[in-house]
Amino acid sequence: MPARRTVRRRPPSLAKQIEDAKKRVAPLLPDIDPADLDLILSSMLRPFGTGRRFFLRQVKPGVYVF
Repeated sequence: MPARRTVRRRPPSLAKQIEDAKKRVAPLLPDIDPADLDLILSSMLRPFGTGRRFFLRQVKPGVYVF
């Protein structure tokens, strides 16, 4: 009987990771522009060293900076 081959699963693509994160985060930040949220999430989810990272911080109610 031949040995079984191990099939490696590819990690989820960056676009899929962004989509999943956006579904979780968007309801928490209803006033943020969806395109801005895409940019922020894509910057945060890129592999280390391939882009900049942003951290959102609420300055006062309804005002966020990064």
